[in-house]
Amino acid sequence: MKKILPFLIFIFFNTYAIAQSNKQKIDSVNSLVVKYFNAKNADSLYALSGDAFKSQLSADQFKQICNNNLFPLGIMQTTFESNTSGINKYKAVFSTGTILALYVSLDDKDKLYTFLFKPYIDETNKKTSVATNNSLSSVLDKAVDSIVKPYITLAATCGLSIGVLKNNAMHFYGYGETTKGDKQIPDEHTLYEIGSITKTFTAILLADAVNNGKIKLDDPVNKYLPDSIPPLQYDGSTVTIEMLSNHSSGIPRMPNNFDDVATDSLNPYKSYDEQKLFSFYKTFKLNRKPGTQYEYSNLAAATLGIILEHVYHKSFEELVTEKICAPLRMNNTHQFISANDSARVATGYSENGEYNGPWDFEAFAPAGSLRSDAADMLMYAKANLGDAPSALNKDIQLTHVITFTDGGNKVALGWHYIKAGNDEILFHNGGTGGYRSYLGINLDKKIAVVILSNTAISVDDVGNELMKWMENN
Repeated sequence: MKKILPFLIFIFFNTYAIAQSNKQKIDSVNSLVVKYFNAKNADSLYALSGDAFKSQLSADQFKQICNNNLFPLGIMQTTFESNTSGINKYKAVFSTGTILALYVSLDDKDKLYTFLFKPYIDETNKKTSVATNNSLSSVLDKAVDSIVKPYITLAATCGLSIGVLKNNAMHFYGYGETTKGDKQIPDEHTLYEIGSITKTFTAILLADAVNNGKIKLDDPVNKYLPDSIPPLQYDGSTVTIEMLSNHSSGIPRMPNNFDDVATDSLNPYKSYDEQKLFSFYKTFKLNRKPGTQYEYSNLAAATLGIILEHVYHKSFEELVTEKICAPLRMNNTHQFISANDSARVATGYSENGEYNGPWDFEAFAPAGSLRSDAADMLMYAKANLGDAPSALNKDIQLTHVITFTDGGNKVALGWHYIKAGNDEILFHNGGTGGYRSYLGINLDKKIAVVILSNTAISVDDVGNELMKWMENN
């Protein structure tokens, strides 16, 4: 089974708008989608799309996403589930075992307008009430409860730990169970995999190296790679260290030799080591000018982390502990869980509610390996609001500086800027096989939300709703 899962957002194409079209026409086009998908014919798939879709994604970009993210999922079969506002929803089952939701709509010329893959969620609800330690005694408590309920009452979800920073006070809430059937409500000290939020830690390590003169953001990446790796350049432009952190390098999301190693579907990253990563680069060639286009890349973040390990001659976890967690007294944030802490780890479950154990990392550790709890992550949020020792604060502030924007994406070092409400917030989320995470920070209003789930169903909507509520209350 060669299922490639991300550490962050698992959306291949955005929904650009909602177009009205009848179910039967969409079904007919979807039949062609399935035919061309299973033939791995990206050109024919792209030919099905309309002008609006093509204005957002070029043929080359589409082909790259198909080859790197979609086609490796295997043969696809779809089953119609619903039609809402002119968009058909299908359950897409792949030969690798992956199950996704596929959303399709057409424009007025019967061409693809919406073509969106998202994790498939069982939208039925639990038959029993969900336990919580929320006392419902304040306006904030009640707001959290109303926003969280639609998520935690889904049949597939298990548990949540929530941290809210408001008026310089920390508030914590637990819902559900740490393991299905154990009747133990998660709290602020329950441990979860935080996935791609790890990349913001890697960005701070980069900022530390920059501020200490060990590395420059505009250094060519090849300066820190083995001599056997050809120059990472295209049309005279070279991939820089900064581009590894802001997802504009042109390096793909995943290496094409990953499937050779990822034989354990429940723990796919454990055997992909530095040697395999460098082996990929020996034959890799950029297909566009670096620094000009956003493409989220776990591989670029992993490469950056490995470079920093070599610069400092220390492991990723050693660097995170020494330079970030120890100064902030974040004692529960680590790559590896100790025997003493194992009882506090929430059991992970897939988006279908099935057991999915912990993920182990080698080369990809800097992209998604950290575990943490809500208490530590809220301290991390406070540090990003300026509550950190001066040297570390200088590093953190550097990670907030916007280094790439293309109109649709605004990226700093590791961080993304998005709008949850009217305000722009600092944001990152994360996802591994059995966990999802969210961290949103309003730098102006000094409010923050962290959500940790032990089910691989996105908590972004919950986090954004909480941030929006606090913005207005």
